[in-house]
Amino acid sequence: MTDGLGPVQGDDGPLVLRGGVGGIRFQWEELEEAARVLALLATDTEDVAAALTYLDRDLADLPWRILHLQPPGGVAGPSYQAALAHLDAAWTSALDNGRTLSATGDRLSASLLAYRLADGVAVAVTEAARSRNAATARALARGAIDSGAVEVGPIELHGGDTGADVAFDGTVTGVVDRLAAVEAEDPGTFEVLRAGTAADPVYVVVLPGTQAGRVRGDGSNPFDAGGIAEAVGEDSRFTGAAVLDALEQAGARDGDALLIAGYSQGGLHAVNLAGPDGLGGRYDVQLVLTVGAPTGIHASGASEYLHLEHRDDAVPRLDTLPNEDGRHRTTVGLDNPVPGPGRRDGPLAGRPGLGPAHTLANYAAGARLVDASDAPSLAPAAALLATAAATGTARRYSFTATRRPDPPRAAAPPRGPRDGGSRLNP
Repeated sequence: MTDGLGPVQGDDGPLVLRGGVGGIRFQWEELEEAARVLALLATDTEDVAAALTYLDRDLADLPWRILHLQPPGGVAGPSYQAALAHLDAAWTSALDNGRTLSATGDRLSASLLAYRLADGVAVAVTEAARSRNAATARALARGAIDSGAVEVGPIELHGGDTGADVAFDGTVTGVVDRLAAVEAEDPGTFEVLRAGTAADPVYVVVLPGTQAGRVRGDGSNPFDAGGIAEAVGEDSRFTGAAVLDALEQAGARDGDALLIAGYSQGGLHAVNLAGPDGLGGRYDVQLVLTVGAPTGIHASGASEYLHLEHRDDAVPRLDTLPNEDGRHRTTVGLDNPVPGPGRRDGPLAGRPGLGPAHTLANYAAGARLVDASDAPSLAPAAALLATAAATGTARRYSFTATRRPDPPRAAAPPRGPRDGGSRLNP
C-alpha cells in the first residue's frame, strides 16, 4: 500500500516522499494512539457522569439546605430547581459524550484493523519478495566471489591526510558535495569528517560509488565491481573493517555520534555498516544517507534513513524492490530535470551505460529541492545534519583504500597417468 502523499513541490521540480513521520505507517501509529486516547476519554467521561449522579443524590440528602431554600408553603425555590436542572443536563451530556467518544474510538480501531489486515497481506508479499531477492542476490554475489570472477578481500588504508578544515553546512546538498569531492580524488579514496563540537563530535563517513580505476601500487580498488559483491554477499565486512580503522585514526571513540553517507555502491556499504553487527555496534549511528543506491532488499535498523532516488536513474531499481516505508526510513523520489546533455565526464567517467541521471551533478540539483522542502518526513534527517554542522566546518581525514593482493598460489603438481598426465622419467 502507498502512503497516499502527493508530491511536495520544490522550486525546480517535485519530490515524492515515502515513509518517515509523514508516511502511512507512522500515521497509523498516530491513529492507533488517538484510538487509545479516545477510549481513555470515554472512560473518564463515564466517571464524570457517575460523579454527577452522586452529586445529585448528595444534594437531595441535604433536607436542611432544601428547607432553607424553600419558601413558606414547602415549594422548592428557583435556585434549587435550577441546580437540579443543571445537574441533570450535565449528567445527560456526560453520558452522551462518553457514548460518542467510545463509539468513535471503536470505529477508528475497526477501520485501522481493516487497513492493517489489507496492508499486512501486501507487506507479507513484499517481505517474501525482499527475502527471496536478497537470498538470490547473495547467492549470485557469493558465486561470483567463489568462482574468482570478482576479487574480494581484506583492505589496507593509506594516507590519513588531515589537511585544512572543509566547509560543512549540514544540508543534504552539502553531503552530496562531499560525495562529489571524494569521487574527484584518486580511485579508492573515502573520507571521514570530524564535525560537531569539541565536546560533542559527530563523525561523518563518506563512501564513493563503483570505480573502474586501479589504486596506486599493488592491490586493487575495493570500490570496483568486487566491492558490490562484497556488499551483497559479505555484508561489507572488509569495507567495514577498513572504515572502523579510519574512524579510529580520526579519533572516534566508542559511542560517538556517526553519520554514514554513500553514493551508489557506497550506499550499499552504508546500510550494511549501520547495523549492530557493523559500526552500529560501537558508535551511535544516527543517520544513513544514500544517493542513487539500490537499497530495497536491506531492512531498516535503529538509525534514521534518508534515500535519494531519481526517477530516471535505473541503479536504485536494480534490486527491483522499494525501500521499506517506516517511521525512520524516508525515500525521496526526485523528478527534477536531468542537467546537461548526457555528458559522461565527472563522477561517472569510466562508467558507461549508467546515464546522466545517475551523476552526482543530477543528485545535487535534487538535493537542493530536498533542503528547500518543509515536508515533515525530512525534518529528522535535517535536524541531525544541522547538529553535525554546529560550527560550519569539519576536519577532513582522507584515506586511500587498497585491497590486498592475493598471495601467489602454489603450482599444481604434475599429473600422472591416472589423472591424464604424462609420467616424468627421473
